[in-house]
Formats: sequence, structure tokens, C-alpha cells
Amino acid sequence: MAEVVERLDSVERRPTSVGKGLTELREEVGGLRGEVQKLRILGEKNEADIKQIAEVQVHHGRKLDLITKALEPLARIDAFVQLVAGNHEKRISDLERNTNI
Repeated sequence: MAEVVERLDSVERRPTSVGKGLTELREEVGGLRGEVQKLRILGEKNEADIKQIAEVQVHHGRKLDLITKALEPLARIDAFVQLVAGNHEKRISDLERNTNI
């Protein structure tokens, strides 16, 4: 008989134990939902940041192209400087000779 009473007590305690476990599980699920919500918001912010970075890179690329195009004449200045520098010494010598300096 003691065995039966013991088993009945065990069976009576099970719903309380299951209810407690269910309450804990609900709390954990609620916490996980909060974390998922935070991650979703963070993901949206990251997506917006990535889009803005891409737009800035495109803008900077366009500006860099404009600067490169504006500097193209300077790429040809080397040949001009060599031509002028070579003749410069001759011009100075000619001037000195003609002015008796």
C-alpha cells in the first residue's frame, strides 16, 4: 500500500513539475524572441549602413575620375620640361654671350 501512495504522490507532483518547466520554457522563449528582435533591428541598420557606404564609394569613384581627367595634362608635362630644360641652358648661355655678362 505504501508503494501505491508513493506512486500517487509522484503522479500528483508531475503536473506541478511540468507546469514549472513550462513556465521556465516560456520565459526562455520570450527572452529568445527579444534577442531575435534585437538582431533583426541590427540587421536592418547594417543593411542601411552598407547601402550608404556603397553610395559614398560610387560618389568618390566619380570624383576620382574627374580628378584623374583633370590631371591628365600633367602626365605630358615631363616631355615639355625636358625640352625646355635642355634649351634653357643654351638660352642662358646665348643671353650671357649677347649681353656680355
